[in-house]
Amino acid sequence: MVPQPLKGDKIRPAEEVLARLDALYMACPKCPAEPALDKAVSFSEQAAIKGGRKRCSGCGKAPLDLVMIEAMEILVDHHLRSRSDPLRSIGWPLVEVGFPLAYPPRLGPDELIIVGEGLTKDAAAEIVAKVPEVKGVIRGGGVPGVADLRASPHRWELLAGSDLRCDVVSSLIGELVIYKHQSKIHVEFPRQSAPKMKILEELYFRGKLTTVADVLCGPGTLGLVALLGGAGRVVANDAWLPAVEDAILNLEANRSILGIERIERPEIPAGEIGGEPNLVAEAEGDGCKIEVYFGDAERLFSRAEPTELCLIDPFPGMNFDRIVEACGVCGEIVVV
Repeated sequence: MVPQPLKGDKIRPAEEVLARLDALYMACPKCPAEPALDKAVSFSEQAAIKGGRKRCSGCGKAPLDLVMIEAMEILVDHHLRSRSDPLRSIGWPLVEVGFPLAYPPRLGPDELIIVGEGLTKDAAAEIVAKVPEVKGVIRGGGVPGVADLRASPHRWELLAGSDLRCDVVSSLIGELVIYKHQSKIHVEFPRQSAPKMKILEELYFRGKLTTVADVLCGPGTLGLVALLGGAGRVVANDAWLPAVEDAILNLEANRSILGIERIERPEIPAGEIGGEPNLVAEAEGDGCKIEVYFGDAERLFSRAEPTELCLIDPFPGMNFDRIVEACGVCGEIVVV
C-alpha cells in the first residue's frame, strides 16, 4: 500500500505544485538584501554578523543563510560542531520542492530538509522545533538504497520531522513532479539540461516510447516521463520497497497530468528487498496502462510481458551486466 504521510506532509497534485513555482522561493519587495555569506569561513565569523539578518516583515520568509546559521547554533550548543567549523559543515540543505533556481531561495515554514553527518536525534528535534523553515533532519552519508540484492541496503536515518520532498522533472516532453521520502531514496538535483531527460527526449522524437519498461525505476521518474510522451504501456519495477512505494505515490500525484483514471493497489508483500517479482499496482487511463512490480529486475520478464523498449538506470556502483542479459527479451535496451 502507499505509505501514509507523516504529520506535516503536504502531498499536492502535480498541477498545483507546478502552478506555484514562479513565486515559491522568491523574495518580496520588503525582503532584506540577500546575505550571501561565505560558507567556507568559520561559523564564529558568521554568527558575529547574524544580528543584521532577519525574517522579512512583509512575507515572513527567511534567507537560506539565516536558516542554516540558526541550525548551526543548535549543533554548536549540542557539541556536534565547533565555532571554528564553516557553515557548510552542517551538510546539504534540500528545499522541499526541488527545481533549478537562478537565485538563493527565501524560505517559508517547513520548506527545507537538512541532510548531514554526525547528527543526533536530540539536536535534530530542537532544530525542527525552533527553526520554523526546517521540515526535517536526516543523518546520512553515502547513497541510500540497494546496489546488490545479496547485501544489506544502505540507509539514511530520519532523525526528526518529515523527509518527504519532491523534484520537478522538466523536459521537452513536459513536466511532472516526483515525490521522494528522501532518507530512503538517493538525491538527484534537478538541472536545466538533465542527461537522463536528454536521452528520453531523443527516444521520444524517434518514436521509441511505445511500450516501455523501467526495470530499476526508483521513484518512477523515467516511466512516468515515458507515459507523458505517449507510451501505451509502461512496466516499472524496483527491488527496494521504499522506491516502489514512492513510485505508486507518484502515479497518484501526477494522475491528472498523465490522464490516469484508475489505480489499483493490492497489498505489497512483506520485506524491504524484493525477490520474485510481484505486481503491486496497476493503473489505466487515456489510452495507457501502467504496471508496477516489486522484485528482482533479473526475473522481471518471467512475470511481465516484454516491452519494445527497456530502460536501465543503474544504482550508483551497481554491476548491471546480468540485468542487461535478462532484459534481452525486449526489443531495445537503453542504459540511462
